[in-house]
Amino acid sequence: MSAIKKLFIFQGLIYSIFLFSCTSVKKVIYFNDIRDSTAGNLIEPIIKFENPIQINDQLSITVGGVNLQDLAVINSAGGGANASIVQATGSSSIGYMVEADGNIQLPYIGKIMALGLSRLQLQDKLTQLLKEYTQNPVVNVRFLNYNFSILGEVRSPGRKPMINERTTLLEAIALAGDISDFGKSDNILIIREDSGRRVYGRVNLLSKKIFESPYFYLKTNDVVYVEPVRTRYISRGGIPQYISIAAVGLSLILTILNVIKK
Repeated sequence: MSAIKKLFIFQGLIYSIFLFSCTSVKKVIYFNDIRDSTAGNLIEPIIKFENPIQINDQLSITVGGVNLQDLAVINSAGGGANASIVQATGSSSIGYMVEADGNIQLPYIGKIMALGLSRLQLQDKLTQLLKEYTQNPVVNVRFLNYNFSILGEVRSPGRKPMINERTTLLEAIALAGDISDFGKSDNILIIREDSGRRVYGRVNLLSKKIFESPYFYLKTNDVVYVEPVRTRYISRGGIPQYISIAAVGLSLILTILNVIKK
């Protein structure tokens, strides 16, 4: 068998490896189990979703009402030992840290248990307590440290601000510039704190079942980790790098031999 024929056979084997090494479409396309020509509801919408307040959360608490003199004292930072002025969007807000015992401390009221409450639940609780000190209080509670972290095979890893209290995993990945060409989409790890414990879950971005996952909506301080694939690929087409280099080299050798033969 001539050298030219051997090269042709070897090149054919390389191209065959290309075909078998290509990543399946089902491993690339998100929600690939949703058929192209169908439409409908995926699951019942989650209407009530709120993040519980956690230790070390920083809360902005402001109070409105009709008695401006009372409000000036309540909204000042002087009455709270753990209150601090936080500059945000050009205006000053009072930030109250949730201490290790789960409490915050406000003027007049003193220590209030906030751990585990939702933002709205804390608002209602403070409204009732402040009625003793001012007329018709209107309490507004906001998170000041509303963030998550995303690591691994994404285009822009790091700590990101959450858009709102209903930030989804899809929005988080979008904020990180999407999963990179080397990222594994079917086994995303999410780590979160729950009542002082570290818990975690896995999410498959390739299936519509992601919408049923308790980790579809992120909570503040969640950590999202995207694993790399076992074999790194040049593109989502799935051609291993060393095979691509070998194919280019063989094509060059074959071209040179054909020129010499002529």
